Amino acid sequence: MISYIVIGICILLLLAVIFISAKPISMGIEARRDINTSSKPEKDDEEEFENLNDKKVNNISEEILKLSKLKDDGIISDEEYKKAKEKLLN
Repeated sequence: MISYIVIGICILLLLAVIFISAKPISMGIEARRDINTSSKPEKDDEEEFENLNDKKVNNISEEILKLSKLKDDGIISDEEYKKAKEKLLN
């Protein structure tokens, strides 16, 4: 008879633990779903990479324009201009 009481208490404790932990577990699952739905698709990553490449190209072209202005102003020679331009393009 005592073993039935002990088994009953164990079952009640197990049910209590399941009941208490069900809410945090469901909140965790819901948070995981929210993270998955809010993450950017791969196309956005590709677009971001292309934007970075565009920025690099813009930076290089800006640097070449600056070098050209320095050459036109006589601050650097044609040879220095060509070396700096090659360095930027490589």
